[in-house]
Amino acid sequence: MKVKMILRRGILKTIRAAGNEDMESVFMMGYDAWGDKLAVQDYLNVCNESSKYKNGVWYVLVDTETNKLLSSLIVYTLKPSKGLVIKGIGSISTPPELRGKGYASILIKETIKELEEKEHCNLIFLYSDIDHIFYNKLNFKAIPTSKQKYKNSVCMYYSSTLEIETISYEVPAYF
Repeated sequence: MKVKMILRRGILKTIRAAGNEDMESVFMMGYDAWGDKLAVQDYLNVCNESSKYKNGVWYVLVDTETNKLLSSLIVYTLKPSKGLVIKGIGSISTPPELRGKGYASILIKETIKELEEKEHCNLIFLYSDIDHIFYNKLNFKAIPTSKQKYKNSVCMYYSSTLEIETISYEVPAYF
């Protein structure tokens, strides 16, 4: 995704690929949820060494005036299936003090738009570790219960053109 400018509530925001200089802040956005009671430096070491985090492309929403990171996510390219271009979105997070302001929603919506327009993506998966109603508001739907792989995380999908029941697909492992 190239740099994209968005005006929201009179404040200019930018969506761009995260750089190496952003990664500590990106990882710390999710520390309260995924830190597993590790010391901060241990948590950052785990994140920096994660092959999972190296296999995707990180994006950030930035306040253009202050250069503050407002939200982040990672996009994975998943195995195609019968003409489908499939992506996964994961590690969606916002700094705790900025949650509830719509920043993650902006980043998700714009990322989906970009994936559909530029990469012809027609199926996007994510795993919800939070109340999945948040993602329902962004038009994600839970895959059928019979295909869910995990007890504490709901696999969801987004497609503007397909209903999950009408296609053959492989449920991705948690990413």
